Amino acid sequence: MTAPLSLSTRILLALAGFFGLFYLAMGVLWLVAPVVAAGALGASLLQGTGFVTQLGDSASFFFCSGLFMLLGVLRRNASLLFAGGLLIGLVAPVRLLAWQVYEAPLTLEPIVAEVVTFLVLIAAARAVRSNQVQGVRT
Repeated sequence: MTAPLSLSTRILLALAGFFGLFYLAMGVLWLVAPVVAAGALGASLLQGTGFVTQLGDSASFFFCSGLFMLLGVLRRNASLLFAGGLLIGLVAPVRLLAWQVYEAPLTLEPIVAEVVTFLVLIAAARAVRSNQVQGVRT
């Protein structure tokens, strides 16, 4: 039996669910309107086999991260929440690497969004795990 969720845990799970819906929607958008999805990210579509790779990688990245988040919320599963957060959270250091090593533009807004998503998901995972431990003790 699990302990009742605290208000802070419920808020974190609600935020995680919001992020999950957003990233899942972005994954679907890549499938149904890739021009719009790329534009929302400030990117342009590649041509030929590059387009196929861009579409497949982008759609699956957003779809899977959003699905992990939503399943983590619905099942109150810390591992799924962590996986969804990690997928998004690791994009920020890669953006910084691209900026430093390859002289790519520094894109602060997406970095902030990715870090916030990561922090919320990690906090939600910890809260869920803590709730499960408390439920076992009672």
